Order: sequence, then structure tokens, then C-alpha cells
Amino acid sequence: IISRLLLPLEGITDKEQVRDMARKKVLNNSEAKDSQEICFIEDGENYRDFIKNRGAVCEKGCFTDKNGNVLGQHSGILNYTIGQRKGLGVALGKPAFVIDIDSENNRVVLGDNEDLFSREVLSCDNLIEGAAPDIGFTFPENVEVKIRYGAKPAKASAEVMKDGRIMTVFEEPQRAATPGQSIVFYHEGRVIGGGFISR
Repeated sequence: IISRLLLPLEGITDKEQVRDMARKKVLNNSEAKDSQEICFIEDGENYRDFIKNRGAVCEKGCFTDKNGNVLGQHSGILNYTIGQRKGLGVALGKPAFVIDIDSENNRVVLGDNEDLFSREVLSCDNLIEGAAPDIGFTFPENVEVKIRYGAKPAKASAEVMKDGRIMTVFEEPQRAATPGQSIVFYHEGRVIGGGFISR
């Protein structure tokens, strides 16, 4: 798939240069403000409203600690993200972070910042060099991996499991590996594939 992509900006990463090009072509979005949110959500609407307006039910549930002890009530799991600290609406006398979202039981698990770090990430729906990797697939020794958009690629080893998922083990613990987010594999600065974090 990657080899077939046509990217209109090619290697241009400077936003002001892109705006200048748009002005020269008299494009109506040349002066549009930069988007910091999801591109298909209209101004004034946030992702919570977007989801609710399309029929999602936002039921209240429990905040718990990692041992299952109830700490308070949350306003619906779609209001929280892994790693979130602000706006939780529960006071514990110390900083608390969302460390897990248990959608099956409508629980939001809170913990310390340290609880967000892990060396192992399991991913599914992986494609490596355009195909689902076979069990015997060998990753390059110097593979680097990103689990967050703004993060630098981190050194890791990766192995294809019997069920087709990939177990990635980082040299250094990574913060807030979030189920549903992308994992991207690099070799010598080039994307070789990716998948979706499942655990």
C-alpha cells in the first residue's frame, strides 16, 4: 500500500511553505486555522459530541484502582483517554491518571504515572511490507517502533505470534500504549509496516 501512495505535498513539512503554495493557487483554505483536533469534526463540536450525536450511549460507571477498589463515579468511558490526568472529576489527594478503560464492565481504572509505562505491546491487524506477516517472519535487528504520533521511534524487538499478532518488546518502557492506536515499525528510517495496539 505504501508504495502506491501519492502524497501531494511530497517531502514538504513546513506549514508556511504549504500556505504560500495554496495562496499562489488561490485555494480558499490557504488562511484556514491549523487543525489540532480530528479533521472531520466541525468547528465547535468535540469528539464526545460527535459520538453522542450518532447514537452512542454514555453511561456513568465506576472509577477503580488497579485492584478493583471503587474510587468514585465517572461520567461515561468515552470522556476519558489512557494517560489522562486532568478533568477526571475525582479527588484522591494525589495525581491520578487513567491507566485502563474497561469498556466491557464500564470501568475507568486510575493509577500513578508509573503505571502507564510498559515494555511490551501486543498489536493486531498488522501489515509488514504490504502483507500480513507469517509466523516465521523475522524483523530486522535494529527495528524502531512508534506508538504515539509525536514520539521518537524507540528501539525494540518484535515477534509474530501464532495468532498473527505481534509482540513488541521495547528496550526502554513506553508511556501510555493505548489499545486501538497505531503502532508503526521502522527500519533504517523507513516505514516497514504497522498495526493496531491490542494490549
